[in-house]
Amino acid sequence: MTAIAESSGLWQSLYQGRAAFVRYWAYIGLMLGAVGLAMFGGDGYTENGYIFQLVGQDGLIWLGTGALLGAGLSIMASVAKPSIIHGRIPQMMVSWFDGGALMIVLMALFTLLEPTSAMVSYEDQSNLFAGHVIMTMNILFIFSAICYIAYLFAPESFIGKMATAAAWGAVYAGGSSLLLRWYESYLFMDGDIGHAPVSNIYEVFILLFCITTIIYLQWERRYQAKAMGAFVMALVASGVFFGIWLDSVGQAEIKPLVPALQSYWMKIHVPMNFIGYGSFAVACGAGMAYLVRQWLEARNSKMVAVFPSLDALDQLAYKSVAVGFPAFTLATILGAAWAAEAWGGYWSWDPKETWALIVWLVYGAYLHVRISHGWHGRTLAWWTVIAFLVTVFCFLGVNMYLAGLHSYGRLS
Repeated sequence: MTAIAESSGLWQSLYQGRAAFVRYWAYIGLMLGAVGLAMFGGDGYTENGYIFQLVGQDGLIWLGTGALLGAGLSIMASVAKPSIIHGRIPQMMVSWFDGGALMIVLMALFTLLEPTSAMVSYEDQSNLFAGHVIMTMNILFIFSAICYIAYLFAPESFIGKMATAAAWGAVYAGGSSLLLRWYESYLFMDGDIGHAPVSNIYEVFILLFCITTIIYLQWERRYQAKAMGAFVMALVASGVFFGIWLDSVGQAEIKPLVPALQSYWMKIHVPMNFIGYGSFAVACGAGMAYLVRQWLEARNSKMVAVFPSLDALDQLAYKSVAVGFPAFTLATILGAAWAAEAWGGYWSWDPKETWALIVWLVYGAYLHVRISHGWHGRTLAWWTVIAFLVTVFCFLGVNMYLAGLHSYGRLS
């Protein structure tokens, strides 16, 4: 999850070989330690108590033990069988784990800048530090979008590097700000309203920005598709301006969870849903880039050289949908399980559920006509753009204009 896993010098030694292998298994051990703490440590898992256990002595023991066991066993395995250190999965995943760890470290540092408890007020949350981090994220996303657009007209490496660096900086600011809001939710009412930061439209917008950008940056690195960033990051920047408006009308405050959201399902269903949304946004960006390149080709524009080929853009749109569709499918299944627990039925034709089904059918049809009937090119490029508009209405329009069982997600 970092842009620094390069194939030379210091970074090669960090992200290949024994260093990457041992670090990967240390992270796995740490996560297993967290699971063990939830299942067997202290008083077991409770919504609020578990967080405090994680950052307390019990967490240090369980997570530290897990990390040390993971690292120790991986060292023994690498000595016994040296070829094992060249496995693809550890080398591929360790940078993502490093990125998550960096976000946690940033969040921990930001907590040192929070106001004292005497200055924290539920009625006035303007002095919480997460707001400053989110504003930094907004500036970086907008700056990145401007740089990507400028890259189309002046494809200099420096402009492209600034665009990518700003995008990564925004991702880390956004991810750490969400973790910081999670911490801040425990500062009010003796921690009684503490919850994961995926409970309102403002928070999930930040999550969406980060997921969309991460997916795009992976495609940029693997397929040299930097020109596509002008379209993907323009979508992200548009969302940033909407998020700023949400903040201005009082939608950014941390509030207690409604009863329907007081469930562990929220921490699974919502992020998985937004992996789908983010992937669909990237597919839309690839579709728009395809249409623009085709338009430029018809006019013999020199800007065509900046863009990936039409076939590459078509493939990137397909790959994005191929990532998002399974995630969205799993999120829908998890949502049905959550609904059964909260409301007593798996499906109730609530407006949110109905529009989620429409989104699922639209992208399922996209994959069907592409795989089974060989469709590609301009038609499917338009399909990704129109399908994303349907997705936006499912995500945003339903929350703003339609009532139902999911009315807790509406703007207040």
